[in-house]
Amino acid sequence: MSRPSETEQELRRAAEAGEVLDLSRRGDNTLPAKVIRDLLRSGDVDPRGLLVVGARITGSLDLDFIRTPTPLQLDNCLFEEPFTLHDTELPALSLDGSTLPALHAENLRTRYLTMENTRCTGILDLQNARIDGSLLLSGATAMPLFGSGLHVSRDVEADRLFASRVWFDGCDIGGDVHLAEAAIVAESGAALIAINAKIGGDLVLDRAVVKAQGAAVSLMGATGHTLQMKETVLRSADGWALCLDAAHFRNEVRLMNGFNARTYGDHEAVRMVDTRIGAGLILDGSVRSHRGQALVLCQAAIGASVHLGDAEIEATNHRAAVDLTDAVVQGEFGFRPTKLINHGSGEELELSGTKVGNVLYLRERQLLEAENFAVTLDGLTYPNPPVDTDVWLRMLRDHTHLYEAQPYQQLAAVHRAAGHEHTARKVLIAQQRDLGRRGDPGNRLWHHFLGVTLAYGYKPSRAVVGLLVTFLLSLCLVWTAGAYNGLTPAKDRPADSCSTVNRISLAADLAIPLVKLGGTPRCELANGPAGQWATGAGWAVQILGWSFATLSVAGFTGLVRKS
Repeated sequence: MSRPSETEQELRRAAEAGEVLDLSRRGDNTLPAKVIRDLLRSGDVDPRGLLVVGARITGSLDLDFIRTPTPLQLDNCLFEEPFTLHDTELPALSLDGSTLPALHAENLRTRYLTMENTRCTGILDLQNARIDGSLLLSGATAMPLFGSGLHVSRDVEADRLFASRVWFDGCDIGGDVHLAEAAIVAESGAALIAINAKIGGDLVLDRAVVKAQGAAVSLMGATGHTLQMKETVLRSADGWALCLDAAHFRNEVRLMNGFNARTYGDHEAVRMVDTRIGAGLILDGSVRSHRGQALVLCQAAIGASVHLGDAEIEATNHRAAVDLTDAVVQGEFGFRPTKLINHGSGEELELSGTKVGNVLYLRERQLLEAENFAVTLDGLTYPNPPVDTDVWLRMLRDHTHLYEAQPYQQLAAVHRAAGHEHTARKVLIAQQRDLGRRGDPGNRLWHHFLGVTLAYGYKPSRAVVGLLVTFLLSLCLVWTAGAYNGLTPAKDRPADSCSTVNRISLAADLAIPLVKLGGTPRCELANGPAGQWATGAGWAVQILGWSFATLSVAGFTGLVRKS
Protein backbone atom coordinates (compact mmCIF):
# COMPACT_ATOMS: atom_id res chain seq x y z
CA MET A 1 0.00 0.00 0.00
CA SER A 2 1.35 3.42 -0.98
CA ARG A 3 2.19 5.88 1.74
CA PRO A 4 -0.38 8.76 2.07
CA SER A 5 0.81 12.06 0.69
CA GLU A 6 1.47 15.01 2.96
CA THR A 7 -1.74 16.69 1.74
CA GLU A 8 -3.78 13.58 2.56
CA GLN A 9 -2.26 13.42 6.06
CA GLU A 10 -3.08 17.10 6.62
CA LEU A 11 -6.64 16.46 5.48
CA ARG A 12 -7.06 13.65 7.99
CA ARG A 13 -5.69 15.77 10.84
CA ALA A 14 -7.93 18.72 9.87
CA ALA A 15 -10.96 16.43 9.61
CA GLU A 16 -10.36 14.96 13.07
CA ALA A 17 -9.93 18.46 14.53
CA GLY A 18 -12.84 20.03 12.64
CA GLU A 19 -10.53 22.60 11.06
CA VAL A 20 -10.46 24.07 7.56
CA LEU A 21 -7.75 22.77 5.22
CA ASP A 22 -6.88 25.69 2.90
CA LEU A 23 -4.90 24.59 -0.14
CA SER A 24 -5.51 27.68 -2.21
CA ARG A 25 -1.91 28.93 -1.85
CA ARG A 26 -0.16 25.59 -2.18
CA GLY A 27 1.91 24.82 -5.22
CA ASP A 28 0.56 21.27 -5.10
CA ASN A 29 -3.08 21.46 -4.11
CA THR A 30 -4.22 18.16 -5.58
CA LEU A 31 -6.49 16.02 -3.48
CA PRO A 32 -7.72 12.58 -4.59
CA ALA A 33 -11.49 12.23 -4.58
CA LYS A 34 -11.14 8.75 -3.03
CA VAL A 35 -9.63 10.23 0.15
CA ILE A 36 -12.67 12.43 0.65
CA ARG A 37 -15.01 9.50 0.12
CA ASP A 38 -13.07 7.26 2.53
CA LEU A 39 -13.08 9.91 5.26
CA LEU A 40 -16.83 10.42 4.96
CA ARG A 41 -17.41 6.68 5.23
CA SER A 42 -14.97 6.16 8.11
CA GLY A 43 -16.74 8.38 10.59
CA ASP A 44 -13.39 9.71 11.88
CA VAL A 45 -14.44 13.30 11.28
CA ASP A 46 -15.26 16.04 13.77
CA PRO A 47 -18.99 16.94 13.91
CA ARG A 48 -18.11 20.30 12.38
CA GLY A 49 -17.45 18.44 9.14
CA LEU A 50 -14.92 17.90 6.40
CA LEU A 51 -13.82 21.41 5.42
CA VAL A 52 -11.61 22.01 2.38
CA VAL A 53 -10.83 25.20 0.46
CA GLY A 54 -8.89 25.69 -2.79
CA ALA A 55 -8.18 22.03 -3.63
CA ARG A 56 -7.81 20.46 -7.04
CA ILE A 57 -9.85 17.31 -6.72
CA THR A 58 -8.62 14.53 -8.97
CA GLY A 59 -10.69 11.55 -10.00
CA SER A 60 -14.44 11.15 -9.77
CA LEU A 61 -15.91 12.06 -6.41
CA ASP A 62 -18.62 9.41 -6.13
CA LEU A 63 -20.76 9.68 -3.00
CA ASP A 64 -23.74 7.78 -4.37
CA PHE A 65 -25.97 6.12 -1.73
CA ILE A 66 -23.79 7.28 1.18
CA ARG A 67 -25.50 8.17 4.46
CA THR A 68 -23.22 10.25 6.67
CA PRO A 69 -23.66 12.62 9.64
CA THR A 70 -20.68 14.65 8.40
CA PRO A 71 -21.17 18.06 6.72
CA LEU A 72 -19.05 18.54 3.59
CA GLN A 73 -17.46 21.83 2.49
CA LEU A 74 -15.49 21.95 -0.76
CA ASP A 75 -15.27 25.68 -1.47
CA ASN A 76 -13.25 27.25 -4.30
CA CYS A 77 -12.22 23.80 -5.46
CA LEU A 78 -11.60 22.58 -8.99
CA PHE A 79 -13.17 19.23 -9.86
CA GLU A 80 -11.53 17.44 -12.75
CA GLU A 81 -14.40 14.98 -13.12
CA PRO A 82 -18.16 15.06 -12.36
CA PHE A 83 -19.35 14.99 -8.77
CA THR A 84 -22.14 12.46 -8.09
CA LEU A 85 -24.52 12.38 -5.13
CA HIS A 86 -27.28 9.98 -6.21
CA ASP A 87 -29.51 9.18 -3.19
CA THR A 88 -26.90 10.66 -0.86
CA GLU A 89 -27.81 11.91 2.61
CA LEU A 90 -25.65 14.37 4.56
CA PRO A 91 -26.35 17.33 6.88
CA ALA A 92 -24.92 20.12 4.71
CA LEU A 93 -23.05 20.60 1.46
CA SER A 94 -21.10 23.71 0.42
CA LEU A 95 -19.51 24.14 -3.01
CA ASP A 96 -19.19 27.93 -3.03
CA GLY A 97 -16.85 29.25 -5.70
CA SER A 98 -16.00 25.80 -7.04
CA THR A 99 -15.80 24.68 -10.66
CA LEU A 100 -17.27 21.36 -11.75
CA PRO A 101 -17.76 19.60 -15.09
CA ALA A 102 -21.13 18.36 -13.78
CA LEU A 103 -23.03 17.68 -10.56
CA HIS A 104 -25.43 14.75 -10.40
CA ALA A 105 -27.44 15.01 -7.17
CA GLU A 106 -30.71 13.24 -7.94
CA ASN A 107 -32.59 12.35 -4.74
CA LEU A 108 -29.98 14.11 -2.60
CA ARG A 109 -31.13 14.68 0.99
CA THR A 110 -29.57 17.52 2.99
CA ARG A 111 -30.50 20.35 5.30
CA TYR A 112 -28.42 22.99 3.55
CA LEU A 113 -26.95 23.33 0.06
CA THR A 114 -24.93 26.35 -1.01
CA MET A 115 -23.35 26.78 -4.44
CA GLU A 116 -22.86 30.53 -4.57
CA ASN A 117 -20.60 31.59 -7.47
CA THR A 118 -20.17 27.93 -8.37
CA ARG A 119 -19.40 27.23 -12.02
CA CYS A 120 -20.89 24.03 -13.36
CA THR A 121 -19.88 23.74 -17.03
CA GLY A 122 -22.21 20.81 -17.53
CA ILE A 123 -25.48 19.69 -16.00
CA LEU A 124 -26.47 20.62 -12.47
CA ASP A 125 -28.98 17.91 -11.66
CA LEU A 126 -31.09 18.32 -8.52
CA GLN A 127 -34.07 16.29 -9.65
CA ASN A 128 -36.16 15.04 -6.72
CA ALA A 129 -33.57 16.33 -4.26
CA ARG A 130 -34.81 17.31 -0.82
CA ILE A 131 -33.25 20.27 0.97
CA ASP A 132 -34.66 20.85 4.44
CA GLY A 133 -33.43 24.42 4.49
CA SER A 134 -32.32 26.90 1.84
CA LEU A 135 -30.79 26.41 -1.61
CA LEU A 136 -28.20 29.09 -2.38
CA LEU A 137 -27.24 29.48 -6.04
CA SER A 138 -26.47 33.20 -6.27
CA GLY A 139 -23.91 33.91 -8.98
CA ALA A 140 -23.79 30.26 -10.00
CA THR A 141 -23.48 28.87 -13.54
CA ALA A 142 -25.35 25.75 -14.69
CA MET A 143 -25.50 24.29 -18.19
CA PRO A 144 -28.37 23.42 -17.54
CA LEU A 145 -30.08 23.29 -14.13
CA PHE A 146 -32.57 20.47 -13.68
CA GLY A 147 -34.72 20.65 -10.55
CA SER A 148 -37.84 18.68 -11.46
CA GLY A 149 -39.50 17.45 -8.29
CA LEU A 150 -37.05 19.42 -6.14
CA HIS A 151 -38.20 20.02 -2.56
CA VAL A 152 -36.79 23.02 -0.66
CA SER A 153 -38.23 23.86 2.74
CA ARG A 154 -37.09 27.46 2.74
CA ASP A 155 -35.83 29.90 0.07
CA VAL A 156 -34.11 29.41 -3.25
CA GLU A 157 -31.60 32.24 -3.69
CA ALA A 158 -30.44 32.27 -7.31
CA ASP A 159 -29.76 35.93 -8.04
CA ARG A 160 -27.31 36.43 -10.94
CA LEU A 161 -27.67 32.79 -11.95
CA PHE A 162 -26.40 32.04 -15.45
CA ALA A 163 -27.90 28.94 -17.04
CA SER A 164 -28.73 27.44 -20.41
CA ARG A 165 -32.00 26.14 -19.01
CA VAL A 166 -33.81 25.94 -15.66
CA TRP A 167 -36.42 23.26 -15.03
CA PHE A 168 -38.33 23.46 -11.79
CA ASP A 169 -41.47 21.63 -12.92
CA GLY A 170 -43.28 19.86 -10.11
CA CYS A 171 -41.00 21.38 -7.47
CA ASP A 172 -42.13 22.28 -3.95
CA ILE A 173 -40.43 25.33 -2.45
CA GLY A 174 -41.56 26.56 0.94
CA GLY A 175 -40.18 30.10 0.72
CA ASP A 176 -39.23 32.61 -1.96
CA VAL A 177 -37.49 32.02 -5.27
CA HIS A 178 -35.13 34.85 -6.17
CA LEU A 179 -33.79 35.02 -9.72
CA ALA A 180 -32.97 38.74 -9.84
CA GLU A 181 -30.44 39.65 -12.54
CA ALA A 182 -30.40 36.03 -13.69
CA ALA A 183 -29.54 35.23 -17.32
CA ILE A 184 -31.13 32.10 -18.76
CA VAL A 185 -30.41 31.56 -22.45
CA ALA A 186 -31.64 28.37 -24.13
CA GLU A 187 -30.27 27.58 -27.57
CA SER A 188 -33.12 25.11 -28.10
CA GLY A 189 -36.45 24.44 -26.41
CA ALA A 190 -37.72 26.32 -23.38
CA ALA A 191 -35.65 28.34 -20.92
CA LEU A 192 -37.38 28.60 -17.51
CA ILE A 193 -39.95 25.88 -16.86
CA ALA A 194 -41.83 25.58 -13.57
CA ILE A 195 -44.98 23.71 -14.59
CA ASN A 196 -47.12 22.74 -11.58
CA ALA A 197 -44.50 24.19 -9.25
CA LYS A 198 -45.56 24.99 -5.68
CA ILE A 199 -43.90 28.12 -4.28
CA GLY A 200 -44.82 29.16 -0.77
CA GLY A 201 -43.45 32.69 -1.13
CA ASP A 202 -42.66 35.11 -3.94
CA LEU A 203 -41.14 34.41 -7.33
CA VAL A 204 -38.89 37.37 -8.21
CA LEU A 205 -37.15 37.84 -11.57
CA ASP A 206 -36.23 41.53 -11.36
CA ARG A 207 -33.78 42.65 -14.09
CA ALA A 208 -33.52 39.08 -15.35
CA VAL A 209 -32.95 38.18 -19.00
CA VAL A 210 -34.58 35.01 -20.31
CA LYS A 211 -34.23 33.99 -23.97
CA ALA A 212 -35.33 30.79 -25.67
CA GLN A 213 -36.17 29.19 -28.96
CA GLY A 214 -39.35 27.84 -27.34
CA ALA A 215 -41.15 29.28 -24.32
CA ALA A 216 -39.06 31.79 -22.38
CA VAL A 217 -40.92 31.40 -19.06
CA SER A 218 -43.63 28.79 -18.54
CA LEU A 219 -45.38 28.63 -15.15
CA MET A 220 -48.45 26.65 -16.20
CA GLY A 221 -50.33 25.33 -13.20
CA ALA A 222 -47.83 26.88 -10.78
CA THR A 223 -48.87 28.32 -7.42
CA GLY A 224 -47.19 31.05 -5.41
CA HIS A 225 -47.68 34.18 -3.36
CA THR A 226 -46.45 36.98 -5.65
CA LEU A 227 -44.92 37.01 -9.12
CA GLN A 228 -42.69 40.02 -9.71
CA MET A 229 -40.80 40.94 -12.87
CA LYS A 230 -39.31 44.44 -12.84
CA GLU A 231 -37.10 45.48 -15.76
CA THR A 232 -37.24 41.88 -16.92
CA VAL A 233 -36.50 41.00 -20.55
CA LEU A 234 -38.20 37.93 -22.04
CA ARG A 235 -37.54 36.77 -25.60
CA SER A 236 -38.89 33.77 -27.50
CA ALA A 237 -38.16 32.84 -31.10
CA ASP A 238 -41.16 30.53 -31.44
CA GLY A 239 -43.09 30.22 -28.20
CA TRP A 240 -44.58 32.22 -25.35
CA ALA A 241 -42.53 34.90 -23.71
CA LEU A 242 -44.53 34.29 -20.52
CA CYS A 243 -47.19 31.64 -19.97
CA LEU A 244 -49.22 31.50 -16.74
CA ASP A 245 -52.05 29.22 -17.86
CA ALA A 246 -53.95 27.77 -14.88
CA ALA A 247 -51.43 29.32 -12.47
CA HIS A 248 -52.58 30.63 -9.10
CA PHE A 249 -50.88 33.51 -7.30
CA ARG A 250 -52.42 34.39 -3.97
CA ASN A 251 -51.24 38.00 -3.99
CA GLU A 252 -50.18 40.13 -6.99
CA VAL A 253 -48.62 39.65 -10.38
CA ARG A 254 -46.36 42.61 -11.16
CA LEU A 255 -44.91 42.98 -14.64
CA MET A 256 -43.61 46.51 -14.47
CA ASN A 257 -40.83 49.12 -14.50
CA GLY A 258 -39.67 48.39 -18.02
CA PHE A 259 -40.91 44.81 -18.28
CA ASN A 260 -40.24 43.73 -21.86
CA ALA A 261 -41.73 40.60 -23.42
CA ARG A 262 -41.48 39.70 -27.09
CA THR A 263 -42.10 36.64 -29.22
CA TYR A 264 -41.23 36.30 -32.87
CA GLY A 265 -43.44 33.28 -33.58
CA ASP A 266 -47.18 32.61 -33.76
CA HIS A 267 -47.65 32.38 -30.00
CA GLU A 268 -48.94 34.94 -27.53
CA ALA A 269 -46.31 37.13 -25.91
CA VAL A 270 -47.98 37.02 -22.46
CA ARG A 271 -50.61 34.36 -21.92
CA MET A 272 -52.76 33.93 -18.79
CA VAL A 273 -55.62 31.59 -19.64
CA ASP A 274 -57.63 30.41 -16.62
CA THR A 275 -55.12 32.14 -14.33
CA ARG A 276 -56.13 32.98 -10.75
CA ILE A 277 -54.65 36.06 -9.07
CA GLY A 278 -55.77 36.73 -5.51
CA ALA A 279 -54.97 40.45 -5.53
CA GLY A 280 -54.07 42.68 -8.48
CA LEU A 281 -52.39 42.50 -11.87
CA ILE A 282 -50.04 45.34 -12.81
CA LEU A 283 -48.48 45.55 -16.26
CA ASP A 284 -46.47 48.36 -17.74
CA GLY A 285 -43.67 48.10 -20.23
CA SER A 286 -43.58 46.51 -23.67
CA VAL A 287 -45.46 43.42 -24.85
CA ARG A 288 -45.11 42.42 -28.51
CA SER A 289 -45.86 39.43 -30.69
CA HIS A 290 -44.67 39.50 -34.29
CA ARG A 291 -47.23 36.97 -35.57
CA GLY A 292 -49.56 36.30 -32.66
CA GLN A 293 -51.57 38.01 -29.94
CA ALA A 294 -49.78 40.24 -27.47
CA LEU A 295 -51.68 39.75 -24.18
CA VAL A 296 -54.29 37.07 -23.47
CA LEU A 297 -56.17 36.83 -20.16
CA CYS A 298 -59.09 34.65 -21.25
CA GLN A 299 -61.12 33.24 -18.34
CA ALA A 300 -58.67 34.74 -15.86
CA ALA A 301 -59.93 35.66 -12.40
CA ILE A 302 -58.39 38.70 -10.72
CA GLY A 303 -59.31 39.19 -7.07
CA ALA A 304 -58.61 42.94 -7.01
CA SER A 305 -57.69 45.44 -9.72
CA VAL A 306 -56.07 45.26 -13.13
CA HIS A 307 -53.88 48.16 -14.19
CA LEU A 308 -52.40 48.13 -17.68
CA GLY A 309 -50.76 51.52 -17.89
CA ASP A 310 -47.82 53.08 -19.70
CA ALA A 311 -47.57 49.94 -21.81
CA GLU A 312 -46.66 49.53 -25.45
CA ILE A 313 -48.62 46.62 -26.90
CA GLU A 314 -48.22 45.35 -30.45
CA ALA A 315 -49.53 42.27 -32.23
CA THR A 316 -49.99 40.90 -35.73
CA ASN A 317 -52.90 38.52 -35.73
CA HIS A 318 -56.47 37.92 -36.90
CA ARG A 319 -57.50 37.86 -33.24
CA ALA A 320 -57.35 40.73 -30.74
CA ALA A 321 -54.02 42.15 -29.62
CA VAL A 322 -55.32 42.25 -26.01
CA ASP A 323 -57.89 39.57 -25.22
CA LEU A 324 -59.80 39.39 -21.91
CA THR A 325 -62.65 37.14 -23.07
CA ASP A 326 -64.69 35.91 -20.07
CA ALA A 327 -62.19 37.35 -17.60
CA VAL A 328 -63.40 38.41 -14.13
CA VAL A 329 -61.91 41.48 -12.47
CA GLN A 330 -63.27 41.98 -8.96
CA GLY A 331 -61.86 45.49 -8.56
CA GLU A 332 -61.01 48.31 -10.94
CA PHE A 333 -59.96 47.79 -14.53
CA GLY A 334 -57.66 50.54 -15.77
CA PHE A 335 -56.53 50.25 -19.38
CA ARG A 336 -54.17 53.10 -20.31
CA PRO A 337 -51.61 51.87 -22.85
CA THR A 338 -49.41 54.46 -24.50
CA LYS A 339 -49.41 52.36 -27.67
CA LEU A 340 -51.86 49.70 -28.83
CA ILE A 341 -51.62 48.33 -32.38
CA ASN A 342 -52.71 45.17 -34.13
CA HIS A 343 -50.99 45.01 -37.50
CA GLY A 344 -53.21 42.06 -38.46
CA SER A 345 -56.93 41.95 -39.23
CA GLY A 346 -58.03 41.48 -35.61
CA GLU A 347 -59.23 44.03 -33.09
CA GLU A 348 -56.95 45.87 -30.74
CA LEU A 349 -59.05 44.99 -27.67
CA GLU A 350 -61.42 42.09 -26.91
CA LEU A 351 -63.64 42.37 -23.82
CA SER A 352 -66.34 39.82 -24.69
CA GLY A 353 -67.91 38.47 -21.52
CA THR A 354 -65.52 40.39 -19.27
CA LYS A 355 -66.91 41.20 -15.81
CA VAL A 356 -65.58 44.23 -13.92
CA GLY A 357 -66.59 44.64 -10.29
CA ASN A 358 -65.57 48.26 -9.81
CA VAL A 359 -64.64 51.28 -11.94
CA LEU A 360 -63.92 50.62 -15.61
CA TYR A 361 -61.52 53.11 -17.15
CA LEU A 362 -60.48 52.48 -20.74
CA ARG A 363 -59.01 55.88 -21.58
CA GLU A 364 -61.35 55.66 -24.55
CA ARG A 365 -60.77 59.16 -25.87
CA GLN A 366 -57.06 58.50 -26.38
CA LEU A 367 -57.77 55.07 -27.86
CA LEU A 368 -60.12 56.55 -30.45
CA GLU A 369 -57.49 59.06 -31.51
CA ALA A 370 -55.29 56.22 -32.75
CA GLU A 371 -55.08 55.65 -36.49
CA ASN A 372 -56.64 52.21 -36.13
CA PHE A 373 -58.64 51.02 -33.16
CA ALA A 374 -61.28 48.30 -33.03
CA VAL A 375 -62.86 46.75 -29.96
CA THR A 376 -65.34 44.01 -29.08
CA LEU A 377 -67.49 44.72 -26.01
CA ASP A 378 -70.32 42.19 -26.28
CA GLY A 379 -70.98 40.73 -22.83
CA LEU A 380 -68.84 43.26 -20.94
CA THR A 381 -70.41 44.22 -17.60
CA TYR A 382 -69.39 46.96 -15.15
CA PRO A 383 -71.16 48.84 -12.32
CA ASN A 384 -70.43 52.52 -12.98
CA PRO A 385 -71.00 54.87 -15.93
CA PRO A 386 -67.92 55.79 -17.99
CA VAL A 387 -66.34 59.22 -17.73
CA ASP A 388 -67.49 60.38 -21.17
CA THR A 389 -70.64 58.73 -22.48
CA ASP A 390 -70.50 60.51 -25.83
CA VAL A 391 -67.04 59.13 -26.54
CA TRP A 392 -68.19 55.70 -25.41
CA LEU A 393 -71.14 55.85 -27.83
CA ARG A 394 -68.80 56.83 -30.63
CA MET A 395 -66.63 53.86 -29.79
CA LEU A 396 -69.64 51.53 -29.94
CA ARG A 397 -70.82 53.02 -33.21
CA ASP A 398 -67.61 53.48 -35.16
CA HIS A 399 -65.01 51.15 -33.63
CA THR A 400 -66.80 47.81 -33.40
CA HIS A 401 -66.97 45.43 -36.36
CA LEU A 402 -70.57 44.30 -35.72
CA TYR A 403 -73.68 45.73 -34.13
CA GLU A 404 -74.34 44.17 -30.73
CA ALA A 405 -77.22 45.14 -28.46
CA GLN A 406 -75.69 44.18 -25.11
CA PRO A 407 -73.03 46.94 -24.91
CA TYR A 408 -75.72 49.60 -25.36
CA GLN A 409 -78.06 47.92 -22.88
CA GLN A 410 -75.24 47.69 -20.31
CA LEU A 411 -74.33 51.35 -20.75
CA ALA A 412 -77.98 52.38 -20.38
CA ALA A 413 -78.39 50.15 -17.31
CA VAL A 414 -75.49 51.72 -15.39
CA HIS A 415 -76.79 55.21 -16.18
CA ARG A 416 -80.29 54.25 -15.09
CA ALA A 417 -78.90 52.75 -11.87
CA ALA A 418 -77.09 56.05 -11.25
CA GLY A 419 -80.34 57.99 -11.78
CA HIS A 420 -79.37 59.36 -15.21
CA GLU A 421 -82.63 58.59 -17.01
CA HIS A 422 -82.09 61.20 -19.72
CA THR A 423 -78.66 59.79 -20.56
CA ALA A 424 -80.03 56.25 -20.50
CA ARG A 425 -82.66 57.19 -23.11
CA LYS A 426 -79.95 58.87 -25.16
CA VAL A 427 -77.94 55.64 -25.13
CA LEU A 428 -80.93 53.53 -26.16
CA ILE A 429 -81.76 55.92 -28.99
CA ALA A 430 -78.13 55.67 -30.16
CA GLN A 431 -78.49 51.89 -30.05
CA GLN A 432 -81.49 51.97 -32.35
CA ARG A 433 -79.72 54.30 -34.74
CA ASP A 434 -76.79 51.91 -34.90
CA LEU A 435 -79.19 49.02 -35.47
CA GLY A 436 -80.79 50.91 -38.33
CA ARG A 437 -77.38 51.63 -39.82
CA ARG A 438 -75.86 48.14 -39.46
CA GLY A 439 -78.88 45.91 -38.96
CA ASP A 440 -81.12 44.07 -41.44
CA PRO A 441 -81.22 46.12 -44.69
CA GLY A 442 -84.84 45.08 -45.27
CA ASN A 443 -86.01 46.87 -42.13
CA ARG A 444 -83.98 50.05 -42.48
CA LEU A 445 -86.79 52.20 -43.99
CA TRP A 446 -89.28 51.25 -41.29
CA HIS A 447 -86.59 51.64 -38.63
CA HIS A 448 -85.77 55.11 -39.93
CA PHE A 449 -89.49 56.04 -39.85
CA LEU A 450 -89.76 54.95 -36.20
CA GLY A 451 -86.65 56.95 -35.40
CA VAL A 452 -88.04 60.14 -36.92
CA THR A 453 -91.54 59.81 -35.49
CA LEU A 454 -90.98 58.24 -32.07
CA ALA A 455 -87.22 58.21 -31.49
CA TYR A 456 -87.70 54.41 -31.46
CA GLY A 457 -90.29 54.65 -28.71
CA TYR A 458 -88.16 56.66 -26.29
CA LYS A 459 -89.77 60.01 -27.25
CA PRO A 460 -93.48 59.23 -27.91
CA SER A 461 -94.30 62.92 -27.60
CA ARG A 462 -93.05 63.30 -31.17
CA ALA A 463 -96.14 61.38 -32.39
CA VAL A 464 -98.39 63.67 -30.31
CA VAL A 465 -96.76 66.67 -31.96
CA GLY A 466 -97.39 65.04 -35.34
CA LEU A 467 -101.03 64.53 -34.42
CA LEU A 468 -101.35 68.21 -33.47
CA VAL A 469 -99.74 69.24 -36.76
CA THR A 470 -102.24 67.00 -38.56
CA PHE A 471 -105.08 68.77 -36.71
CA LEU A 472 -103.72 72.15 -37.84
CA LEU A 473 -103.58 70.88 -41.43
CA SER A 474 -107.17 69.72 -41.04
CA LEU A 475 -108.21 73.18 -39.80
CA CYS A 476 -106.55 74.79 -42.80
CA LEU A 477 -108.32 72.31 -45.08
CA VAL A 478 -111.77 73.01 -43.56
CA TRP A 479 -111.36 76.82 -43.64
CA THR A 480 -110.05 76.71 -47.22
CA ALA A 481 -113.00 74.55 -48.29
CA GLY A 482 -115.38 77.01 -46.57
CA ALA A 483 -113.87 79.93 -48.44
CA TYR A 484 -114.65 78.23 -51.78
CA ASN A 485 -118.18 77.02 -50.87
CA GLY A 486 -116.89 73.58 -50.08
CA LEU A 487 -118.88 73.26 -46.83
CA THR A 488 -122.58 72.62 -46.39
CA PRO A 489 -124.88 71.98 -43.40
CA ALA A 490 -125.47 68.33 -42.67
CA LYS A 491 -128.82 66.77 -43.52
CA ASP A 492 -131.71 68.21 -41.51
CA ARG A 493 -129.42 70.91 -40.05
CA PRO A 494 -130.11 74.68 -40.26
CA ALA A 495 -128.20 76.89 -42.69
CA ASP A 496 -125.97 78.35 -39.98
CA SER A 497 -124.65 74.94 -38.90
CA CYS A 498 -121.12 75.62 -40.32
CA SER A 499 -120.19 78.00 -37.53
CA THR A 500 -116.62 78.36 -36.25
CA VAL A 501 -117.13 75.81 -33.49
CA ASN A 502 -118.66 73.27 -35.88
CA ARG A 503 -115.83 73.77 -38.36
CA ILE A 504 -113.31 73.02 -35.58
CA SER A 505 -115.35 69.93 -34.72
CA LEU A 506 -115.25 68.80 -38.37
CA ALA A 507 -111.46 69.38 -38.52
CA ALA A 508 -111.01 67.34 -35.33
CA ASP A 509 -113.14 64.50 -36.71
CA LEU A 510 -110.92 64.39 -39.80
CA ALA A 511 -107.56 64.66 -37.99
CA ILE A 512 -108.17 62.73 -34.75
CA PRO A 513 -109.96 59.50 -35.66
CA LEU A 514 -110.04 58.21 -32.10
CA VAL A 515 -112.15 61.16 -30.85
CA LYS A 516 -115.52 62.47 -32.11
CA LEU A 517 -116.04 65.93 -30.67
CA GLY A 518 -119.29 66.93 -32.33
CA GLY A 519 -121.50 63.87 -31.90
CA THR A 520 -123.82 63.88 -34.93
CA PRO A 521 -122.12 66.00 -37.65
CA ARG A 522 -123.60 69.52 -38.11
CA CYS A 523 -121.31 70.58 -40.94
CA GLU A 524 -119.83 68.48 -43.75
CA LEU A 525 -117.97 68.77 -47.01
CA ALA A 526 -120.15 69.71 -49.99
CA ASN A 527 -120.45 67.77 -53.29
CA GLY A 528 -119.23 70.64 -55.44
CA PRO A 529 -115.74 70.98 -56.92
CA ALA A 530 -114.29 72.55 -53.79
CA GLY A 531 -115.94 69.95 -51.56
CA GLN A 532 -114.71 67.05 -53.67
CA TRP A 533 -111.17 68.45 -53.59
CA ALA A 534 -111.43 68.83 -49.83
CA THR A 535 -112.78 65.26 -49.50
CA GLY A 536 -109.72 63.88 -51.28
CA ALA A 537 -107.36 65.93 -49.16
CA GLY A 538 -109.31 64.82 -46.08
CA TRP A 539 -108.48 61.19 -46.81
CA ALA A 540 -104.77 62.07 -46.66
CA VAL A 541 -105.36 63.95 -43.39
CA GLN A 542 -107.22 60.94 -41.97
CA ILE A 543 -104.35 58.61 -42.91
CA LEU A 544 -101.92 60.90 -41.12
CA GLY A 545 -104.24 61.15 -38.15
CA TRP A 546 -104.61 57.39 -37.85
CA SER A 547 -100.85 56.94 -38.22
CA PHE A 548 -99.86 59.44 -35.56
CA ALA A 549 -102.61 58.27 -33.21
CA THR A 550 -101.46 54.67 -33.51
CA LEU A 551 -97.82 55.67 -33.02
CA SER A 552 -98.78 57.69 -29.93
CA VAL A 553 -100.51 54.69 -28.36
CA ALA A 554 -97.63 52.37 -29.27
CA GLY A 555 -95.05 54.83 -27.96
CA PHE A 556 -96.68 55.55 -24.62
CA THR A 557 -97.46 51.88 -23.97
CA GLY A 558 -93.89 50.81 -24.82
CA LEU A 559 -94.86 48.51 -27.69
CA VAL A 560 -92.20 49.96 -29.99
CA ARG A 561 -89.42 49.58 -27.40
CA LYS A 562 -90.46 46.01 -26.70
CA SER A 563 -90.32 45.11 -30.36
